[in-house]
Amino acid sequence: MDDITKINNNANLSRYLDRIQDTPYKPAHKKMLTDLINYAVDHDWTLRTLADKLPVSTTVMHRLLIGAYQAPTGPHLSKLDDLCGLLALRQQSASDGPFIETALARYVMQIAELTHVNQYASMLVGKTQWGKTWALKEYARRHPGTVIMVRCPVVTSPGRLLYRIAAQLGLSVKGNTEFQIAKIVNRLTPEHLLIVDEIHHALDSDKTGRKGIEQLREIYDETQCGMLLVGTPVLAEYVEKNDKWKGILEQTSKRGAANIYRLPDHIETRDLETLWTYYGYPSPSRAMLATLKQQANLYGFGKTTKRLRKGVEAANNAGVDLTWDYYLAAVKKLEEMEAGKMPEYV
Repeated sequence: MDDITKINNNANLSRYLDRIQDTPYKPAHKKMLTDLINYAVDHDWTLRTLADKLPVSTTVMHRLLIGAYQAPTGPHLSKLDDLCGLLALRQQSASDGPFIETALARYVMQIAELTHVNQYASMLVGKTQWGKTWALKEYARRHPGTVIMVRCPVVTSPGRLLYRIAAQLGLSVKGNTEFQIAKIVNRLTPEHLLIVDEIHHALDSDKTGRKGIEQLREIYDETQCGMLLVGTPVLAEYVEKNDKWKGILEQTSKRGAANIYRLPDHIETRDLETLWTYYGYPSPSRAMLATLKQQANLYGFGKTTKRLRKGVEAANNAGVDLTWDYYLAAVKKLEEMEAGKMPEYV
């Protein structure tokens, strides 16, 4: 078992979550540190990454997190609180915005429901920024208590994936791999749906990722809950062509529906119309519609939605009616910023 009293600069920060509750800090500080560590774990930070944010040594950060720092903790906790606030602001700024029910979103939720109700072990494949996560989060919101949704870590290891599932279930993260699996199996029921988003990260992690897939298969076998593995088209390619992964993924899918559900590789005009109508844009000209479709199919739902929102913000700030010129201006400004070009007037 992991010894929390020993410093491991590169260890998963989830090891500190239980210990934070035993520190002498005030409840508000405990909550702040818990939120910070959850963010750090979700973004693959190590102890060194977090320490560098203040900056302090990893020894100081370790002692702060376990409540063993001998010097006054106030200044450091204030800095950590500022960091936590900044990260929350960034998350709010980068959020998906309100859920807009497009035809594609409804289709994704139907796949989730099919997997959920029939206790399938299915795979959902679609391009990046294609609205998969957006729709699945909404499905989870509409089914509180029975849908568990986690994001597969970029660098996948069995322990990290299991931690995320256990944390979403409200379980302690203490214990070795077998103990974690036992706790998860004991909590999940056939009425649950387990969604693992960005599962293609596991495919890139070779042996450790393979072990993670095997553990998901074990959890499914033991609980018979629905399980939906979500990824980019590379997931389907591995299933069909990569000998190293073909067998294990096929075994997983055959435990329920052998089908891999694929999303269309283009965004339909009716879904774009749903978006522009929601944000209050007028009907576009034929040329504007062609431009919008081209950009949407190049960048996906996520970026297109954010650009539409930026156009609305610009028109509101100017105090004028919304036109497509504001959308085009927002696109141009964002592209210039991404290219490193600073506007003449800021």
